[in-house]
Amino acid sequence: METPAKDLSIVPPAFQEETSSTKRIEKIRSFANYALQKAGLNNGDATSMKTFLKWIKDGYIVDEAYNEKEHETHKWKIQVLISEKKEEREKLECEKKTIQDVRLKDGQQKVEDYEEEIQQTKLDLEQNKINTGYSSIKFFTYVSLVILLSVYLILFYASAIYASFFRNAGTLIQTAGDDIVLYLDNIFDVQGIFQASPALLFVYLGAFLFFAIGLVPHTMGGKYKSLKIGAAVLGALIVDSLLAYKIDSGIHELKVMAGIADEEWNFLTSVNFYLVLAFGFVAYLVWGYMFDLMLKEKNKKNAEICAALVIKDLKTKIRKQKDLIADLKATVLDLESRVKMLEEKMEELKKELDKAMLNPDLLSQNLTSFYMGWRQFLNGSPDFDSKKDECEKVYNDFMETHFKKIPSLN
Repeated sequence: METPAKDLSIVPPAFQEETSSTKRIEKIRSFANYALQKAGLNNGDATSMKTFLKWIKDGYIVDEAYNEKEHETHKWKIQVLISEKKEEREKLECEKKTIQDVRLKDGQQKVEDYEEEIQQTKLDLEQNKINTGYSSIKFFTYVSLVILLSVYLILFYASAIYASFFRNAGTLIQTAGDDIVLYLDNIFDVQGIFQASPALLFVYLGAFLFFAIGLVPHTMGGKYKSLKIGAAVLGALIVDSLLAYKIDSGIHELKVMAGIADEEWNFLTSVNFYLVLAFGFVAYLVWGYMFDLMLKEKNKKNAEICAALVIKDLKTKIRKQKDLIADLKATVLDLESRVKMLEEKMEELKKELDKAMLNPDLLSQNLTSFYMGWRQFLNGSPDFDSKKDECEKVYNDFMETHFKKIPSLN
């Protein structure tokens, strides 16, 4: 008998149809009929049958409905998705590692450093080693400036309030004389605030009210301190703007009454409006800065207060660092969750790829149909009983190896 391995009928279709490296696939209409034909050509040989089973499993022999191009495109798309998910997972893992190995360790180290500074500050205080940096010259300079600016602001707001609400327009025009233009452009009314009258009670009380409004931002503390200070400064600016508007409006009315100005007026183009803001609001900001410097310099005089301020600042930094660490840990948990989701998605894609590469159910049916066609040839003659047993063993071993379950032939 001719050796089956040398029979051209069992040469793989890829080599039957071409000699190049490009895989060619043989498409058939019926696996049973195809097996019947090949079994006849190979005399029912079990080794030949096993070779055909392998070619079917490897995709060299497929059903005629098989579309190789569509199949390969589908596999390629899945592989691209898997590759993208891998890259995304690597980026997340890298970000997670950076947070854990760098940012978290750095934050924890800063907390430890701040706590050591607190302990060292307390120790220095006990041993009288704290250098406060107090300067009596600076302190008394700041005190003097704060006092002078306070007097100025009280007089300024008193003059502004008097000019806005109590200045007599008719009397002013009659007594102004040749200097009426210069006098009417004056945003201050110094004479009015030094002449005894009942109005001065409201003028000076009102001045202290404006002064108190300006003092509010320097009493802010606690959470959202910067936001509170910003809101207070904005409020002071609005109040000063209203006062500047009122003064400039009164000056314009006086000019209209004196016949030296038109009735049309826009406070945004008026120099007087901005002068009131400059002499009032800007002066208040300078006063506030000097006031803060004075308090800080005063605190330096007392070592305990100085140490308490240093410790308070360090505790604030520790709290911020711990908040940052908590946020970083939450970010790590989020990254781990996202990585896990990506891994689950990759597993799904891999299963889909395996299914795209090899449909177990359909392949098992094709192999079973081929074997039944092979057996049909062997059933045609009692001379093939020994080959039946041999082929059945080869088939069962092949199916158990690749599918772990042998389909029923019934």
